[in-house]
Amino acid sequence: MSQSKNKSLSETFHLKVRSPWAWVVLVVAIGLTILFYFSQKPEIMMYSRYIKNLSDYQLQESFTMRTLDCIRTGFNADTTMLQAQTMNLREMASSFSREMTNVRKMGVCVPNETDIELFEREVFHKSSAMRRYSSQRIQWHAQLKQMDSSIYLLPQDQQKTWRALLESLQAGNLVDSLVVSQLNIQDTLFDSLKNKIVALIQQNEELNFAWSRFNNEKTLMYSEDLIRFFQDKNLDEISLKSKIPTAFYFLTLVLMLSTFFFMFRSKQ
Repeated sequence: MSQSKNKSLSETFHLKVRSPWAWVVLVVAIGLTILFYFSQKPEIMMYSRYIKNLSDYQLQESFTMRTLDCIRTGFNADTTMLQAQTMNLREMASSFSREMTNVRKMGVCVPNETDIELFEREVFHKSSAMRRYSSQRIQWHAQLKQMDSSIYLLPQDQQKTWRALLESLQAGNLVDSLVVSQLNIQDTLFDSLKNKIVALIQQNEELNFAWSRFNNEKTLMYSEDLIRFFQDKNLDEISLKSKIPTAFYFLTLVLMLSTFFFMFRSKQ
């Protein structure tokens, strides 16, 4: 009796499986599962976080350049703050690069390795150049201060000319060293300081060249390209996820109708 009953159930199962409505229900159920999986993927939140991280880097770099400009002009110069800010820039770039490597292994779509390495390398190069410049500029300002004290020893009518020259140098402006030799000042004290002033002007030219090499927007441009990549991916994910509810409602309706017809055919 038991064997006969099991055989009857088996035959009924195989009969129902051969019904097209059963396959429709199965396919729709699988489709709903896939839709649910894609709706739960966290790419949108991840991309938004990466955009924020890169935007934070851009803001931090602007603060660092502002601090460095104070060192360049000698007003409110704070090398300790600059050291901390450049270390922060390097850490932000390294952390971003490491995270991109990890999420790439998870199958998440991220920028090319070359673009990320280029951004990280440029950040390291710029932060190192900032540190070298700040150290040299602080030493230069110390020499400028000594020269400024020496200017007080010149005759009163000559002090104004040389003080204007030193102020222009302190502001980071370029001054032709020939100007010093062309001025007709017959003074024993000035003759002893002339070579030092010329050396100070030449060092200022070298520091201006060093400043121009890293005072650019390369890192900002690279970070902006990365931000644009994540923004495009974010828009794609939003567009995809906006279509999921419509597909979900449609498949749910198909599932309900398929189940209804499957039950109706089963009674027959």
